[in-house]
Amino acid sequence: MTTELAPFNADQQSIARYLGLNPSDPKSHAVMAVCDRYKLDPILKHVIVLPKGGVYITRDGLLHVAHMSGQLDGIVVEDQGEDDAEWWAEVSIYRRDMRFPFKFRGRYSKHGSNKAYGPEMALKCAEALALRRAFDISGLPVLEERDAAAPATVNTERIVPK
Repeated sequence: MTTELAPFNADQQSIARYLGLNPSDPKSHAVMAVCDRYKLDPILKHVIVLPKGGVYITRDGLLHVAHMSGQLDGIVVEDQGEDDAEWWAEVSIYRRDMRFPFKFRGRYSKHGSNKAYGPEMALKCAEALALRRAFDISGLPVLEERDAAAPATVNTERIVPK
């Protein structure tokens, strides 16, 4: 005997409450506006609200935008390391429709709240910075950028064959 789940109508108010969204709160409206603009899903944590920080797009949200564009041609971890103060990673994002990659360095402090995963956090920062620039998601903070360094120099030199 096969048991099938009967479809049900999702209660949007219940879903909003589960996600910490309040339909009468302007921050919740901002979350949904960002989701509509970039085709993001709050259930999958593409966008979140930090209580004192506002709307943030997560790295998963940025990856979603990149994949949906059809232009993502690869993510390459160029280098990773650490010094006395922080972990760092350099990432290049390649697009099919552009000649040069978007290369950025992300970092994470060794005094950060998630230092057990410092190298991974630095990588997330680098990916978020590069994805945001490569896919024109500007003006909105990205969660992983809170601990990120200033971007590494982007390679804009034209390579001329000899």
